[in-house]
Amino acid sequence: MTHSLHRKGERIDLAKDYVILAMLSRGINDKHADSRERLKKVGKILSNHHPTNIMQEKLWNVSPVITAAYDDHKNVRNALHKIKSEDLGISIVVSGLIDEVQSLANEFGFELNSIHLSLGTFGRVENLPLDEYLEITTMCGHHCISVQSITHYLEQVKEGKISVERAAEILAQPCVCGIFNTSRAATILNTLFKKKALE
Repeated sequence: MTHSLHRKGERIDLAKDYVILAMLSRGINDKHADSRERLKKVGKILSNHHPTNIMQEKLWNVSPVITAAYDDHKNVRNALHKIKSEDLGISIVVSGLIDEVQSLANEFGFELNSIHLSLGTFGRVENLPLDEYLEITTMCGHHCISVQSITHYLEQVKEGKISVERAAEILAQPCVCGIFNTSRAATILNTLFKKKALE
């Protein structure tokens, strides 16, 4: 899924960052009388397997996709197991570390039909914010999370007005897709907060 492709971080951090996208495919499985209900059923399965974030349920009635973010391989595995057992005929895309996703695909007998790779960032990279900020902003593929927002909520944390967990939840709100991993964001915010405290 290309809008979750450019997530930044070290392998150890990205091992706690998965996205599942369920999608109606135009002309293939979107014209059945119960297509929308099947997609919504996948949404319920995603919701029942402890996502750190998920697309708002009110959008399930209008969006051709339903997305969720996870911080635990086991929850992704269990969600995929349930989706496969329900056999709803809905296309599923999993974003994460390639070897982890391949392992899940092998376990469930799924055939990968594509692998997307990010080649990194090119150009005047010296103008980019710190990597920790980019690790947060790139979790929203439509780039609805700004560095200024991160800085603002870090200040709120510093002043004792909110926790890093609450800051992560607030930062997630503009990401209507639900692929912003709030658990991972809280960890990164905590690292940034500690760095700022040492300055």
